[in-house]
Amino acid sequence: MPPRFAHFSTQTQKTTTSATWEGLLTEHNQTTQFSDPKAPGSNDTWWLNVSDATPEEVTTICAALSIHPLTAEDIATREAREKIEVFRNYYLISFQTLLVAPKDAETGSSTSLSSIPDSVGFYILVFKNATVTFSPSGCAHVARVRDRIRRTQDARAVSSDWVCYALIDDIIDTFEPYMRAAEHAADSIEDQVFIMRVDDIKSLIPQVDRLRKILAQLTHRLSGKNDVLNGFIKRCQASPHTRNPVFPDSDSDTGGDLLMYLSDVQDHLVTTLASLAHFDEIVGRSQSNFLAQLSVNNIRLSFDINSVLSKVTVLATIFVPLNMVTGLFGMNVQVPGQYTAGLAWFVSVLGAFVAFICGCCLVARRLRLL
Repeated sequence: MPPRFAHFSTQTQKTTTSATWEGLLTEHNQTTQFSDPKAPGSNDTWWLNVSDATPEEVTTICAALSIHPLTAEDIATREAREKIEVFRNYYLISFQTLLVAPKDAETGSSTSLSSIPDSVGFYILVFKNATVTFSPSGCAHVARVRDRIRRTQDARAVSSDWVCYALIDDIIDTFEPYMRAAEHAADSIEDQVFIMRVDDIKSLIPQVDRLRKILAQLTHRLSGKNDVLNGFIKRCQASPHTRNPVFPDSDSDTGGDLLMYLSDVQDHLVTTLASLAHFDEIVGRSQSNFLAQLSVNNIRLSFDINSVLSKVTVLATIFVPLNMVTGLFGMNVQVPGQYTAGLAWFVSVLGAFVAFICGCCLVARRLRLL
């Protein structure tokens, strides 16, 4: 079985992995530490991550760590609503993250916007000296945050709240490559509207619809995170009389630094949402422009067709009387010059027809019908 349980210590910066919860407890005899994650006497901040936890494992871990049944129910049922909840000895942050974390466009890797990976629940439980996360397999948030902790110069400054901040920051950074790809796609569509041919413009309609759908999905997934982050910051900034003890004191050095980090993440998130709204405005304007261009082309084509049809109508009007005359004399009746030798009558009738046609054409030309 893969090692789905991982215990990381910020003091030793070592990770202990196991395939089962019992194996993690017995391997390093961590029962006492796990049973009281809120103990203030320990200087070590540990981090327990469980990947793809089953409902039975969630129940066992929540019972061992004194986690509220409502939290256990949200984790076991994969609650999709993003939220922050405060309990007696911990707070819960529920986020939706992407299964695949693509590379940034600046690294040379192009992110395809054909579809966005499915979002899955990522649950962060923050105690006084511990962080417990329930993560899905396929996302690399845990590994990246561990590497970030190892690169931190002062590992003692890493608290459970800082680990929560780093995870939130990494989850939001996952959407950055898709935002950059959407920016490039919007700029490309805007540049192509007035330089492409009519037949090529028609192919842009599915591209625009697909891009606007992706922009709406990105905005929807990031808007919930903005609400959660606002609630997190407000709880940290509350007065000492109303603030829950599980949140850091904003007046302390640790709490002040955490608020600074969270404000930076919030600014990044607000900027990303504003950029997505701007890209959607660009795409909407481009869509209106090429729809207007198609409408103008259709009107011009309609005028050309009407002009041709008017000329055909004039010609038909000229030839219909001649057709009627020839039709009448084509019946079993006598015609002029029927018993006269030679072609004088035929040439005369034909000349009269030609003269009639030329006269009608001159009149139509003068009236600008031809």
